[in-house]
Amino acid sequence: MLTVIDIINRVLGYFNIADKPKGKAFTWVAFVANFYLLYVAIENLRYPGFRIRGALFMLAFVVFLYFIALNFLYYFTDKTTRFDISPTVEKWLGSNGAKKADAENELKTQLGAAPANGVFSQEQMLTADVMLTDEQQANLDALVDSLVNQGVLSLNYQGLDDKAVSRIAQETQQPVLAIGAPFPLPFFDLQHVNDQLIITGGLNALTAKPLATVKRVGLLPVEKAVQDYHLVAANAFLIGGEQKLLGRSGLRKESQPYSLTVQLAYQDKSSAASQEKVAAETHSVEERQPDAPQATREGRHAFDSNATAELEQQASERLPTRESKRHQK
Repeated sequence: MLTVIDIINRVLGYFNIADKPKGKAFTWVAFVANFYLLYVAIENLRYPGFRIRGALFMLAFVVFLYFIALNFLYYFTDKTTRFDISPTVEKWLGSNGAKKADAENELKTQLGAAPANGVFSQEQMLTADVMLTDEQQANLDALVDSLVNQGVLSLNYQGLDDKAVSRIAQETQQPVLAIGAPFPLPFFDLQHVNDQLIITGGLNALTAKPLATVKRVGLLPVEKAVQDYHLVAANAFLIGGEQKLLGRSGLRKESQPYSLTVQLAYQDKSSAASQEKVAAETHSVEERQPDAPQATREGRHAFDSNATAELEQQASERLPTRESKRHQK
C-alpha cells in the first residue's frame, strides 16, 4: 500500500495539482489498499501460530479505516464529526497551521508587497484609472501565462480549500482571487507615447510590452496631469482572473479579465523648477568661492617673503661680521 501511494505521489508531483484533489486521490487509494490488510489479517487468524499477528493486522485495518473515513468527510463533504481526533494527532505530529494562517492573511490583503521602484510617501502617490486595448489585454494574458510557467505566480488560492476561502470571503466581503493578493509585476514603467501615458511591463526590462493606457490620474485628466506634474510609475499590481465569491448556496466561481491597479508618483513642475534654480545658484556660488582664498594665500605669501627679506637686511646691518671687526682694528 505504501509503495502504491509513493508511486502516485511521485507521478502527481510532476503536475501543478492543488492539495484537495491530491488528497481525494490518496483517500481512494488508501481505501482500496486498506482491504489488503484485512485480507492478511484474516489469513493469519486462521492459523493458531499466527493469530497474534493477525490481530495486529486487524487493529491496523480498523485504525486506517477510521482515518480514511475522516478523509472522506473532509475532502468530499462539508460535514464534521465530534469523534474527529485528527487535530490532536496533528499537534503531536506537528502542523502547518502557521503556514495556512499566512496564506489566509495574504488572501485577505487588498494590495501585495510592491517591488522596489523607489520610495515615495503616500502624499506623493495617486491611483490611476487605466484601460486596456485588445492588444494590451493579449500582452497581459501572455504575461500571466509566463509568470505561471516560471513558477512565480500560482492560481490555486494559495493552496487553501473552499472552507478557508469561504471564511475569507465572509470576513472581507470581497471576491477571493485565485492569484491571492493583487500581484506586483516584476517589471513595469511609465512611458509617454503620442501624448498618452502607457504602462509597460513584463518579466524584465527586455520583455516589457504595453499593458495599459492611463486615462485619469486621481481626479485629473491625463492631459492636465501631464501639463502640471512630473509623473512616474510607483506601483503596478495584477488583479482579476479566476475568483470565488459568496453566493446564496455557498461559493461560486467567476472569471474576470486580468487588469492592473496602478499608482503614480507626482511632483509639481513649478516647485521642481524652483528647486532646480536654487540648486544651480548654489552650485555657481560654490564654484566662485575658492578663487578668493587662493588670491589671499598668494598675497600673504608675497607679504611674508618681503617681510623676511627686510628683516634679514636689517639684521645684517646691525650685527658686525668678522671682516668689519678686522677693519676696525
